[in-house]
Amino acid sequence: MQTKIERAGAGGLISLLVVLCAINHSSLACAAESSALVEGARKEGRLVIYSLLAVPDHSRIVNHFREKYPFVEVSLTRPGASERITARVMTEARAGRPLVDVIGISRLNMTALIQRSLIMNYESPERARFDPAFKDRNGFWTAFYVNPEVTAYNTRLIASTAAPKAYGDLLEPRWNGQLAFEQTAIEWFATLLRHWGEDKGLAFMRRLAGQNLKILNGNTLITQLVAAGEHAGTVSLNGPRVELTRRRGAPIEWVALDPTVVDVVTIGIAANAPHPNAAKLYLNHVLSRNVQETLLEEQFVKPSGRTDVKSAFMAKIRNAKVQMISVDDSLGERWEHYEKLFQNIFKLQ
Repeated sequence: MQTKIERAGAGGLISLLVVLCAINHSSLACAAESSALVEGARKEGRLVIYSLLAVPDHSRIVNHFREKYPFVEVSLTRPGASERITARVMTEARAGRPLVDVIGISRLNMTALIQRSLIMNYESPERARFDPAFKDRNGFWTAFYVNPEVTAYNTRLIASTAAPKAYGDLLEPRWNGQLAFEQTAIEWFATLLRHWGEDKGLAFMRRLAGQNLKILNGNTLITQLVAAGEHAGTVSLNGPRVELTRRRGAPIEWVALDPTVVDVVTIGIAANAPHPNAAKLYLNHVLSRNVQETLLEEQFVKPSGRTDVKSAFMAKIRNAKVQMISVDDSLGERWEHYEKLFQNIFKLQ
């Protein structure tokens, strides 16, 4: 059995190697860090993940990880939306029973956990390849994948020439009663209000609410309903999900309006992770070019924040020459304000 001093010494060695690898990118330091993490993970033998990514997709990443590290037993759970995952982590922390190691949630929810000191800062050597916009400067989170919001439509019901080209097009009489809308699109709503200015933004949103929208819950459900022709189009949807559905042959297409709201699904390690070495090993694996490119980008259409991974999906948005605006961390400071406005305007109370 390891003594506390031995465990502390091993942890200190790993921390030192992480610093050397991150700063110098020395192959010797990085190799030593990887070896130390592997041995630490081998002793822990377990890893617990709470993540927003759909379980069938995330399971493929887990299986890929276990092929390399079969000695780590992985428990993968998707408790629900980011808010539910965040609430679960907080509840476990308050009870003094931290169970989770790796957490994958929206940027705003990750910020809430950081503010409560529930996320560990870890400078994975893979972070050097990520665009600064897609990683926390203090090492708390890195982009698991990027989520631009798009406007989608059924190609059997709407010709490409008749698809919306600007937000104002959604207010035309022909769209009355034809559009589905996600009932939790508060981040999209708030980001546009901040970009346009609240007066202009609210004027647009009130007119949009007057379009007899079909308010539904769930990006996947709405995507399926539009593809099935139940609704002609949508106001805003998770772009990668729509693109994946299109690539599988469904009669659905999308356009990026100007500006396009871009959210980031982040990944980080719990501050009191029961299996910190396994967590770091997994984070390095997930952020690697191999996983980001061959699984997330090519198989799941989840755009990467890495600068060395090309994305046909993101290229289409850039070719549209629209401005991409990010969901900002500071939205959380006025979340209740935006939530109340959203609920009042779209009559969700």
